[in-house]
Amino acid sequence: MTSVRLAIFVVTYVLIAAQQVPGVRLNRPAASLMGAVAMVVLGGLAPRDAYAAIDIDVIVFLLGVLLLVGYLDLGGFFDWAAVWIARRFRSPHALLAGIIVASGLLSAIFLNDTVCLVFVPLVLAALEPLGARPLPYLLGIAFAANVGSAMTITGNPQNMLIGISSGIAYRDFAALLALPSLGGLAIVYGVLALMFRRELARPFAVTSAPTSGRAMDRGLVARALILFAGALAAWLAGLSLPVVAITAGALMIALANRDPAEAFAKVEWSLLLFFAALFVVMRGVESAPVFVDLTTRAASTLHGAPWHDAAVTSAAMTALSNLVSNVPAVILWRPVVPHLPNARFIWLVMAMSSTFAGNLTLLGSMATLIVAERAAARGVALRFGDVLKAGVPVTLLTLGWGVLMLVWLAR
Repeated sequence: MTSVRLAIFVVTYVLIAAQQVPGVRLNRPAASLMGAVAMVVLGGLAPRDAYAAIDIDVIVFLLGVLLLVGYLDLGGFFDWAAVWIARRFRSPHALLAGIIVASGLLSAIFLNDTVCLVFVPLVLAALEPLGARPLPYLLGIAFAANVGSAMTITGNPQNMLIGISSGIAYRDFAALLALPSLGGLAIVYGVLALMFRRELARPFAVTSAPTSGRAMDRGLVARALILFAGALAAWLAGLSLPVVAITAGALMIALANRDPAEAFAKVEWSLLLFFAALFVVMRGVESAPVFVDLTTRAASTLHGAPWHDAAVTSAAMTALSNLVSNVPAVILWRPVVPHLPNARFIWLVMAMSSTFAGNLTLLGSMATLIVAERAAARGVALRFGDVLKAGVPVTLLTLGWGVLMLVWLAR
């Protein structure tokens, strides 16, 4: 039965990763749902085990955050932010730096997938009249969204999973991962500025100011930001992540004075489906030999020495994140971490390394895939080789920096 489950996993992952299988029209949530169903029907996974594999706390937490983000999007906040950046940073180097800082910091607060979804079309629209090549800026969005999102529990789905599983307080998580992430953003800029130094040295062809195309609803945005600030304060005070998130989301619905259907349409329900189905798929293969080698066996070599443990964990996360993507990588390691010496330190290294490792290849993180898909929809190609060429130095340098900072902070 293990071989059948592994075959189901491979097919599911090919459908999730490739998106261009001839004769098959499936998006990623649909592919993951089919994989989850196949694990039960063909792989022999008991339905009760499939239900138990879905972490409801993670789903509820993600739903609450997505509701707040949906209202911010509905109010035009992200459109305004992107246009504000493009208007104020008028040279190629300054614009690249502005995009990296904004993408990284907003991803730390509002979820990196959402920032990528909104930023890509707006940045491409801003670049078109400037006559600038989009590639360095698209890479800047993707890399910065991944690196910046590592800073907080709300930055990305794998951090949400780690935050709930580890019990690490929001404030402690952010305090320990701020330096790795902020330094990582500087590394992203440095690598891209060096790689694209010739074209970044040329001034823009024109200097017309971009527009967002719609006015920001200041009242709606203000209410959403106040509730988000309240949720952040509650998380910093140590209150329950999912309870606070869903409470803030429900209050936003009550206070928005808008038809909730508009906000519900902005929520990435497909992301919730993808996440839930992925829990089931990964439960089906967690005992397969290839994953045991990168999880249980790798974890068994950890013995509490910070440098050694950080190196092993980062290597395993890098391999898994680019084999199965970073969210499944964390799902696979989640059962073994609580039993390890210095588990808190390992959780933090996982959050940093699984996220930073997502920059290595086009398939390493959902945020990078979103950037590629949103760009492709507008006729701009972000190829596997483009990401790999810049992703190798970015990943190696940010991982090295992240390990150094976490070991230093753990003293």
